[in-house]
Amino acid sequence: MPPSTLALTSPAAPYEGDRLTFHWATDTPDAKNWVGVYDGARQPGTGSSIVWKYTPGASGDVVLDTSTLTGGPYTAYLLAKDGYGILAQTAAFSFRPKPAAPRPHAVVDGLTTGPVTAGGAVSVKLAGLWTRPAGTPAGSAVFSRTGGDSWLSVSAAGVVTGTAPASAPARPGVLTVAVKDSAGGSDTLTVQVPVRAAAAAQRLKVASWNLWDAGTHIDGALEKQLRTVLTQGLDVVALQETGGTAAKALADALGWFSYQSPGSLGVVSRYPLGTVTAPTTALPAAGVAIQLAAGRTVRLWAAQLDENGYGPYAAQDGRTAAQIEAAEQASVRFQQAQALAAAMKADLASGTPVVLAAGLASPSHLDWTAATRAAHSGVGPVNWPVTVALKQAGLIDAFRSAHPDPLASPGNTWSPVRKVRGSGQEPQDRIDQVQFAGPLTLLEAHTLVTGWPQPAPGTAGNGWPSDCAAAVATFTLATPTPGAHR
Repeated sequence: MPPSTLALTSPAAPYEGDRLTFHWATDTPDAKNWVGVYDGARQPGTGSSIVWKYTPGASGDVVLDTSTLTGGPYTAYLLAKDGYGILAQTAAFSFRPKPAAPRPHAVVDGLTTGPVTAGGAVSVKLAGLWTRPAGTPAGSAVFSRTGGDSWLSVSAAGVVTGTAPASAPARPGVLTVAVKDSAGGSDTLTVQVPVRAAAAAQRLKVASWNLWDAGTHIDGALEKQLRTVLTQGLDVVALQETGGTAAKALADALGWFSYQSPGSLGVVSRYPLGTVTAPTTALPAAGVAIQLAAGRTVRLWAAQLDENGYGPYAAQDGRTAAQIEAAEQASVRFQQAQALAAAMKADLASGTPVVLAAGLASPSHLDWTAATRAAHSGVGPVNWPVTVALKQAGLIDAFRSAHPDPLASPGNTWSPVRKVRGSGQEPQDRIDQVQFAGPLTLLEAHTLVTGWPQPAPGTAGNGWPSDCAAAVATFTLATPTPGAHR
């Protein structure tokens, strides 16, 4: 090791306006040793340093106010005893132009609202979709109509209103909205409003989505969450890992309805929410009533089961199927699954449409078969107790119903960004699911990841704001005949 060293430690690639941190170490400490920055090819002793500080002691960190420097190159020197004897120096460094702060803008270019019944009133809030990135000055946005169908309008505050035609038209209503911000920035947003006949079947697109520590691992997480919900046409999202706040924040920005538990769980819905069953210590699940048009109700359960003693790790570590099943049956996770089935029993017996959207922290017995054992550390079949309990309760796995072959369609949700475990590969599995029961027709089911997420730990810039894929399913509900059970 050299007798003295000096290195730029933060930031590694500075922008104009940054203050730089250097780490020094020396075997000749002195109270008057100092670090100075020189431009170009200038050496210490040929004119003054641009900025400097004393560095007493044998080692430490020093922050220099380099906020006025631009371009480069520059070199920092560790100098001895208030003089110009060079003890160490950094590699040359330069300052990059600071990127312009993003202007206020709409999170999407266009959106499709939930369908309005023919002759019904429209009310859609857009204000929460106008985002003001960090570093932009305070201001306010004004919304105005620039074109579209005459029955739609928008207020200056961004509320779309109107009365749908008495007969459902062949195409959605369209409204083009201009947005101008007092602090600079403008954008255009196209709003489509589908109109459904009163007797038409209703569709419901439901997702289970883990927000990965409330989005704290992703830059601009809320904007990316909003973009996902809107571009994917989701109607109801059961959320895990909300940090006690993220469900409400997301719903408020969407102008939707929400249930936010004090802990992990939340629900955001474009439709009003009714009766809530709150989670408990023994049961990390919440039940809410989704109130659709024509008096229809869907009972949605959101859940996040215990993650300890993760089964696929046991398989990877050499446990047999019998050992894995025994450990699962003794787990907190299985106890919670049994409690969940018991809590849902009345709903499942009522004839009401029921949807479970959950992070199960368990694979499915429908996935770990003899045919798929090569994808699961050579283990299979495994009758995973959690999913067996849900099947016995009367629930249907939406993804596996739509894609019966687990070898052809594994549907993994864990994990688009976790690919390494120790010196090996992270097991990939379908641990997030949508399940259903009652008078629902499944139209499709899929797993959802957008963009090309980079693996952890380099996830901050990812467009996909989670370490899990979302599980998505679309259903229809037939309009009941008069007097039928709703």
